[in-house]
Amino acid sequence: MNFLAFLDILGLVLFALYVVQQTASALMRPRRIPHAATGVHVTFLIPALNESQVIEATLQNLRTVAPDARVIVIDDASDDGTDHIVRAFAQRDPGVRLLRREFPEARQNKGRAMNWAVTRLLAEPEMQGEDLSAHVFVGLDADGRIGPDFVPQVRGAFQDPHVLAAQGWMRYRQTTSELPGLQGALARVLLIQQDLENFIMGHYQRVRHWAGTASLTGNGQCMRASYVAGQLARGVQPWPDVLLEDFGSALEIRLHDPRARIALLTAHVGQQGMISPVPFMRQRARWIQGTMQCLRYLGRLWGARAHPVTLADFTYLILGPWLNTLMIISLLSQPLRRAFGWHGFTSPAWVGTVFTLLPLAFQLSWALRYRAERRLPAWTVGYIMLTLPVFSAITLWSLPLALFNHFTGRRGWYKSVRHDEPTDGTLATSGTAG
Repeated sequence: MNFLAFLDILGLVLFALYVVQQTASALMRPRRIPHAATGVHVTFLIPALNESQVIEATLQNLRTVAPDARVIVIDDASDDGTDHIVRAFAQRDPGVRLLRREFPEARQNKGRAMNWAVTRLLAEPEMQGEDLSAHVFVGLDADGRIGPDFVPQVRGAFQDPHVLAAQGWMRYRQTTSELPGLQGALARVLLIQQDLENFIMGHYQRVRHWAGTASLTGNGQCMRASYVAGQLARGVQPWPDVLLEDFGSALEIRLHDPRARIALLTAHVGQQGMISPVPFMRQRARWIQGTMQCLRYLGRLWGARAHPVTLADFTYLILGPWLNTLMIISLLSQPLRRAFGWHGFTSPAWVGTVFTLLPLAFQLSWALRYRAERRLPAWTVGYIMLTLPVFSAITLWSLPLALFNHFTGRRGWYKSVRHDEPTDGTLATSGTAG
């Protein structure tokens, strides 16, 4: 078999997996998420680096909807006054506390900041006297907002002793209506497509939950404190030192105990989206590079006893950047094939039609469901479909950037860029998905 034939067959296999994933996500029925008013203590951990634009609104949101939870802001040597905002808030509200990191330890990455903070908190006398199995750390980005259903779902999920972690449903706030001209138009494309992307991901999370491992995706991730303390005692960082620490955390949980579960929460966690192409590509490149760094987990994953869906899902995610690279090579080789008469795997003509139309059909289906959930005008569906190529093209450029960073040894942490928005503490994408 020549290399081109290998690429073609690989493409067919990946397309078949994509169809299975999309179909299963669309057909998976909603499940009842348990709620509980008590039984679990909740501590929010907010890593913050130069978050003066958003931090006060986030604190106000948390103290309004979760007044009995603790809020710890981990300031990573901000120089824009973020620490002053938090200190002033903490003076008015004893439920809020500031932990500040200083150089040279500061500004290394989010995972190190989280590990540093929980190590300090767990060493304090009041935590040592607690039942850590009934305490949950919730990692929330500085722009994160939750609704009143989030904490009851956290408490309900962790009533199951096998649940070591849980993940909320990340959604993006639509906050760029005042941006002018082309900048505003492109920002709106990015935001609605990012929110649609996470809308689809939330449905696939239902499939993962069925297998016992809903993936950790960052904002709104929860971990049982007893698991965190146990990992630290074994010398294992709960948030691994990779550029995609949430994915690494999910892998560590799976490797820790095959019986462990990562639960799905359908309560929304709202956050800002990226509104400019270059920062968007740099953020996505960090995610892709972080996934590449997790390749070392693959052998251990297959040595663990895990649900077949979990193995297939995590394997696909870990290999995803490398497989996508091969697919790009296959696409780029098409002009050379025609020019030089090179041949790969021969397939019927109708296969190309299926490759084109079926993804569009899936996307149209999701756009219709998204429009119904958000109660948007009917024209939104057409807008989503017409702007999809723009979003896809911008997203595609993240892969070569990640490959360049990976093979040139660039491991720098890229922090998301914030923008101003109303500071009323509300959640623009509040609610629970049905």
